[in-house]
Amino acid sequence: MQDKNTAPTGRMDPAALAEPKPHAVTFKSLMIGLAGVLFICGLTPYNDYAVANTFLVGNFLPIGLVLFLMVLIFLVNTPLLKCCPRFALREGELAVVMAMMLVSCSLPSSGLMRYLPSGIVGLYSAAAERPTDYGEVIAKAGIPAWLLPDTPATDPAEIDNTDVFKYYRTRAPDGVVPWAAWIRPLAVWGIFVALLWGTMLFICVLVRRQWAENERLAFPLATVYNSLIEAPRPGYIVNDLFRSRGFWIALVSVFILHSFNVLHRYTPSVPEIPLNYNFQTMLADDPWRYASYGFKSAALYFCVIGISFFLQTKIAFSLWAYFILLQVAQMLLEGNQVSFTDQMKHDQTFGGLIVMSGVIFWIGRQHWWMILRHMFGFARTDETESRYLPYCFAGWATFFCFAGLIVWFMCVGVSFAGALVIALLLLMMLMMVARILAETGLVFVQINWLMYRFWYYPLLLAPEPIKTTPTTFFFAGWMTGMFHDLRESFAGFFLQSMRVADQSAYERAHRWRTSVSFIFAIVLALGVGYVTASASMLWTEYNYFATMSAKPESPINGYGFNNAPRNNALEPSLTYEAGVPQENGTTIGLNIGIGAAIVGAASFLRITFAWWPLHPIGFIVLYSYATQMIWLSMFVGWMAKVIIVRMGGASLLRSAKPVFIGLVVGEATAAGVWLVVSLALNWMGYEYHKVLLLPG
Repeated sequence: MQDKNTAPTGRMDPAALAEPKPHAVTFKSLMIGLAGVLFICGLTPYNDYAVANTFLVGNFLPIGLVLFLMVLIFLVNTPLLKCCPRFALREGELAVVMAMMLVSCSLPSSGLMRYLPSGIVGLYSAAAERPTDYGEVIAKAGIPAWLLPDTPATDPAEIDNTDVFKYYRTRAPDGVVPWAAWIRPLAVWGIFVALLWGTMLFICVLVRRQWAENERLAFPLATVYNSLIEAPRPGYIVNDLFRSRGFWIALVSVFILHSFNVLHRYTPSVPEIPLNYNFQTMLADDPWRYASYGFKSAALYFCVIGISFFLQTKIAFSLWAYFILLQVAQMLLEGNQVSFTDQMKHDQTFGGLIVMSGVIFWIGRQHWWMILRHMFGFARTDETESRYLPYCFAGWATFFCFAGLIVWFMCVGVSFAGALVIALLLLMMLMMVARILAETGLVFVQINWLMYRFWYYPLLLAPEPIKTTPTTFFFAGWMTGMFHDLRESFAGFFLQSMRVADQSAYERAHRWRTSVSFIFAIVLALGVGYVTASASMLWTEYNYFATMSAKPESPINGYGFNNAPRNNALEPSLTYEAGVPQENGTTIGLNIGIGAAIVGAASFLRITFAWWPLHPIGFIVLYSYATQMIWLSMFVGWMAKVIIVRMGGASLLRSAKPVFIGLVVGEATAAGVWLVVSLALNWMGYEYHKVLLLPG
């Protein structure tokens, strides 16, 4: 597909290069972007937890965003382009709308609100059930009252019995939300969110050029988003993608296929088209019984198949090949009575994370030195300035936001060393997800490492056990529960947003003054989104005791209410306070070394030898739940791309691009349409079925 500004020879038209692009951040794009933010942050808690519908966000391909964009493009912008072109949204304006909505997707569900208010209430609900252990853990942690809703009780076991907490997990009389009790904690937690999100925002501004231009990472999801909002050629009202027959064939085929399967749940006479297999019974004997559940039972996701088209073949290969190698290792080791435990997997992942972080820093060392020169006033005259903010400003803003984050942790009782470590670990995990997303475009990314385990290492590996304070360990566990589910992290969304803006609005902007308004739009979206998501989550929790689907579940956000606070803060704190955990320090050190060695060797071989097939990212995500869900789809997508290249070369590969985008958009559209159907059935009082079409 030839770019609209490209001459027949393939070179960029000089006239097009000289022509300034219209402003992207306009009153119109800001207002529509804010409408999208209100849609995402206002509807998500109700849709996800009260209706128990397909997640409106759920991963890095938010169906709420795709649904909003398709309506905006086809029902609003296309008619305007035909009848009143001057009122239609330009490509850059659509990029701003998309960016504002994308970053807001980090707030209403797994990115934050799924675990913040429910985690607070869940802690004290657990303390009421088990006051002699959970209650004592919370008492020793000394959680400041200003982090909690305003209540008359002070004892951890009694706080859960106050109206503010009790009605959160049951249902408030007449659905009245105690807004006044939540204003203070949401404001204090809002400071924390502003500091953490701010640190990531400025880091993303600093790394954008290194990752997007110097290393030329693929940013596959940004490619899909840009294809959707690309401006039509002169004389047309839709762009090249929407004029492609292959795109529509793929989209409609996927939509019809999923629709048959959804209708089968409502009307069993409608045939079901299987998209999964389950060999659990067949593979129940040795050595197959030692294989992972995701290997013996897997499903196809067309959005993952489509995204794999935009990856380097070796990266796509790595994302499923590591998983197959893991099955071989598990069958060999466990068949010989060598346990392959969860702790072993966590520690190997940590070793890999440390080495991968070091490799990323090493590869970009010249860029990081350049940033430091700008920060301390030694910038060279031949160094290009940052596109969105000055390097000097972004660098110092990162430092002060990070320092503010440490101060916030210290104010809640965490030691200085503990605050520094927690902040560094949070940023390492969140930015690693952003890096993985930039390289792979995986719509569902998780990293199988629990942050509180870091405090086990000095306890078990040091010559003399080193132990931190109860408050520090407790907050490390609380942060683990709040940010262990990385499928909707802000840094990943924001980097994709900048890449979309790069290609749609600011590709000819070499100075930050022309694009700083984009950062303003992002900050505005986050501020409005935080307030909206907080209010929507509280309203939903205080108004619904159980989900409204055909098979009701209670509480409505059970994982955020029960599992996350108990499994990541309370239970680990009990183990830590009891003394030395029942683990072998030698084994921990060995597994950290194994993970570090695998990632280090894969990184070295990849850099040294062009033929080396395995990318280290495949190991970083290997042990996660997400990889178990998508490995088969990644294999199918990799195989399809290999066959296309072998059969038709680069020409067929270019022609196939709209088809693979059609697979991605088709699955997101199907999920979005059936989400709307479930909402409509619920509002009309009819029974509906929970439908989950995307990985998540």
